[in-house]
Amino acid sequence: MFEKHRARRDARARHRHLMNAALDLVGMFGDHSATSADLIALVFGQHAIEIGEDEAARYLDAARVTRGQRLPAGNELKDRTSPLRSPRPIG
Repeated sequence: MFEKHRARRDARARHRHLMNAALDLVGMFGDHSATSADLIALVFGQHAIEIGEDEAARYLDAARVTRGQRLPAGNELKDRTSPLRSPRPIG
């Protein structure tokens, strides 16, 4: 039981660290010049968390949307034929 609680707590902390770093990068550059490599280096340097290129890109996209920016054209859905999943409720 305690292992599940700790795993959830660790996952929340990891997500918080990654989102805060991504929000810092997006706010720092103000445009779409922040890259996945920037986020990878920042979170490794600040928190010793290793992430991949895809995960870094997802966090940067989330930070851009949170800041009210539109995503770059390269991040649009590539396969429009697959059905979109409905969003999961938060909470």
